[in-house]
Amino acid sequence: MNKFYSLKKNDEFEACIKRGRFAVQEKVVVYSLKNGLSISRFGISMSAKLGKATARNRFKRIVRAWILENMDKIKQGFDIVVIARKIKDDKIKAREIHLKDFKDDLEKAFKRLRLLKEE
Repeated sequence: MNKFYSLKKNDEFEACIKRGRFAVQEKVVVYSLKNGLSISRFGISMSAKLGKATARNRFKRIVRAWILENMDKIKQGFDIVVIARKIKDDKIKAREIHLKDFKDDLEKAFKRLRLLKEE
C-alpha cells in the first residue's frame, strides 16, 4: 500500500488553490497543481462554518480512506486539495457524512482533472 503524503503548510494549500486547476461537484471541490515531485501530496479541508470538529474530522477520515483505496489509480506528481462544499442551509452533522455520499463526487472530480490513470 502506498503512503499518504499530506500538504502541511498554508502556502502549499494557497498555491494549489490559486494556481491550480479545479473541478466543482455537488459536495466537494478538488484543486490540483503539478508539484515536480515523484509523489502526490494531499490536503483535505472543511470550513468550521459547515460543521463542528467531529464532522470535519469525519470528513477528513472519509476522504483519506477513499484516497488510500484508490492510490494505485491516482497519478503521481500532483498537489491535490479536497474541500467540502455546503450542501444545505444548516450545518452538517457528523452522523450524516458517509463514504458512499462522497465517493461519486470525488471520482467525478478526479476524472475531470485527469488525475486518474487510464486503464
